[in-house]
Amino acid sequence: MKVADCTASQVRSILGPYEGGISADAVKASEITGKYGNPFSAVVKDVLGKENTVVIVNLAADDAQASINAYLVENHSDKINASLEALVEAVNARDIFVLTPPEISFECKGFEANIVVADRCLVYREESALYHRIETGELRSCPQEKDFLSEGYQNRPTVTVDAETLCKLYATTRPDYADSKLIVVKEGGTKLLAEFKVGTQISAILEELGCKTEKNPLLGGVLGEFLSKDLLSEAVEYTAKWDLLVLFGAKDCLADVTLKLAEAADAESCGKCVLCREGTWHILSILKDVTAGKAKKADLDMILDIGPLIHAGAFCSFGQNMANAFVSSVEKNREELEAHFIKKKCPAGVCKAFAKMVIDPVKCTGCTDCLDECPEDAIEGKKKFIHLIDPDMCDNCGKCAEVCEEGAIVPQDGTIRVPKKLVRVGKFK
Repeated sequence: MKVADCTASQVRSILGPYEGGISADAVKASEITGKYGNPFSAVVKDVLGKENTVVIVNLAADDAQASINAYLVENHSDKINASLEALVEAVNARDIFVLTPPEISFECKGFEANIVVADRCLVYREESALYHRIETGELRSCPQEKDFLSEGYQNRPTVTVDAETLCKLYATTRPDYADSKLIVVKEGGTKLLAEFKVGTQISAILEELGCKTEKNPLLGGVLGEFLSKDLLSEAVEYTAKWDLLVLFGAKDCLADVTLKLAEAADAESCGKCVLCREGTWHILSILKDVTAGKAKKADLDMILDIGPLIHAGAFCSFGQNMANAFVSSVEKNREELEAHFIKKKCPAGVCKAFAKMVIDPVKCTGCTDCLDECPEDAIEGKKKFIHLIDPDMCDNCGKCAEVCEEGAIVPQDGTIRVPKKLVRVGKFK
């Protein structure tokens, strides 16, 4: 993941150079909110004067496609440590915990911390899930009523913070500070990490990065939502939703994208809430039918009905936001989703149920390996002749592609012209 060059509307408040430490008084005077929704500065003020305070650094709650915590720990650990040391002093913390996935190696400087290694999971955006993981080693969200604002781990005064908010805290003490957000912009196989001023519109982000989206983009990943590609006026906010902006081209299938989001949500859910657990399973089942061409219009309407129920019945922020991507996909991408079961085709040529395999005549060497492997006898050919696949007999099992050392057997994307009868290798034009 490379960092994009700064331009006019971008700032370097968070990604700027390290300029020395910050004071505990600066932390006490700060006025910032954490990106996972916790009122960071208000919590800091609430713990002042209290005893037995806990500080938890949350490095394990990134979306899989936007490893912002990992990037900052690797490249800006000096600012993270400076802010954390000042925070620990400001709140007179008795215990410090760092929840980190195995791929992030964070070294505390100036103080001792308890390192808790836990797989990256979006449920950890819920503070009670952090407490439960530290205490029991289990993934489980346990929201509860608070007697005071900072009540948290073991009912003690608790301040939770992530790497980006620590870097932002550091930046606020600099004279050139401008409120900003780090955003991973994904376009095809390319990912850029850029810093944009809060209030910058998506249209301006795409213009300055030289990116474009041919289909409705996804803002926020698994816990995000699809936006209309014609209305990109939404402005940057300092929330986790703005960690990731995914752009799509003509060869991206939004039904397949939505299915993968459902698979990720199902894998990451702690499974405690009935509506979240069963609702996710039902949505996943519907989306599998969509990509297989077996769904009905009523199934998409069912997603629109289930989504608000999950939001209302889920205990934590993960469950409450989890259905947004699926509801917004049905609302914004319905025509493309319906094409799979009405027109019986995947417009992008991605979904395996519709992607008939072909043998590229340029790559085929006539080796007959695929001929011997096909269980349906759907391949015609002989030595030194370009082989042909009968689309009516082929069931897309993919076994022929697995044995083809030349990589000649691929899903048809509309660009590969094949002979109508057997032709010697190298003779087809």
